[in-house]
Amino acid sequence: MATTFVIACPECSKQVKVSEEHVGKKVRCKGCGEIFPVKAPDGLSAAPKTKAAPAGPAKARATQAAPAPAGPAKSRATQAAPPPAPPPPKTPAPDEDYDPNKYTPAEDMDTLPRCPFCAHQLPSHDTRICLECGYDTVKRSRPEVKQIYAPTFGEIFLWLLPAILCVLFLIGVIVWYYFFWDLIVDWLDDSWFEDEKGPPKTYLAAASPSFFRLYHALFIIFMSVPIIRFIYRRFFVNNLPPEKKIKEDLF
Repeated sequence: MATTFVIACPECSKQVKVSEEHVGKKVRCKGCGEIFPVKAPDGLSAAPKTKAAPAGPAKARATQAAPAPAGPAKSRATQAAPPPAPPPPKTPAPDEDYDPNKYTPAEDMDTLPRCPFCAHQLPSHDTRICLECGYDTVKRSRPEVKQIYAPTFGEIFLWLLPAILCVLFLIGVIVWYYFFWDLIVDWLDDSWFEDEKGPPKTYLAAASPSFFRLYHALFIIFMSVPIIRFIYRRFFVNNLPPEKKIKEDLF
């Protein structure tokens, strides 16, 4: 029984099973159609060519006298001749006409998208915010756009002037109350609020200096609350004059 082994096509590396009878002959690959000679693997020599024995009883006796052990011989031949490793795949030759951008659309002025709001061309396909009108192509909204004059120093000063005057007024009230604390005693002396029954000196209807000091302080506090609120809003909340638009929204 002939020994079989595996060879690889040198063109497409497809493995083909052949027998030792094909050594030295040419075979055709079923995968790519390549014709190549069959070479015996290492450890297996080509089968010698012998003349055919004459037909008759002599041939039969020779066959009966020396039967060939097909099974063990085949096993030994298979163990002695392992299949060769397939050759490395061929690297395709570079194509001179290959262009990586051949099928990639290039961005030019004709293919770039336009803003749905102002129709200006966007810089690229991935642009989200239009630089001309501020339109957001994802949220489908646009912030308010307006042009205003920058306030001058004179306008800012005139805007803050009422708050400055209120601060000066509060300072003046505090200074006034400081002098009023001592002046009220002199003002009540020999006045019709003073009771003539003294000493000690008393006043009619509890109109003593302490009475006037207390109610004078309460009046100042009551008057200062709205003034302080106005000063806070003008200095810290809305410290710039109203905006003056150059013109209305262009879009």
